[in-house]
Amino acid sequence: MEAVRKRRLELLIALLVVGIVAGATIIVLGAENALPGTSSGYISVVKTPQTSQSPDQQAQQQAQYEARVKSLLAIANKDDRVHALVVGKNYSVVGILAQPPPSSGAPPISSLVLRVEGKFYKIDIDIPHEKVSSVAERICYGPGCND
Repeated sequence: MEAVRKRRLELLIALLVVGIVAGATIIVLGAENALPGTSSGYISVVKTPQTSQSPDQQAQQQAQYEARVKSLLAIANKDDRVHALVVGKNYSVVGILAQPPPSSGAPPISSLVLRVEGKFYKIDIDIPHEKVSSVAERICYGPGCND
């Protein structure tokens, strides 16, 4: 009986050590490098509530958003990667992101988030040069995700 208990304890300790080593490896390398097949990142966009705005302000903000989406789509559709991604497929724009803030002095980059047949893609667009700088598949989109 004592030998069985000792073997179980040794097995438990061995599993604990393996778990700690695996966890440390994932933290050090990053999950996308340690676990093959994971996507390159998350997208999280949370919109602020618009209850304090008048209907005219909401309509103006919606018009500005739609104009911004239209201009970003025009730039994105010129890129071969994006064109190959969306041609003949059902896709929708689920959000746009502006990075970095204009006050930071860094060159303006906007990101267009597309949902193409159930998968999310973040398309980074270099605004001054009107070209796509990157296209990356993302794991999820919405307030439940972390960037």
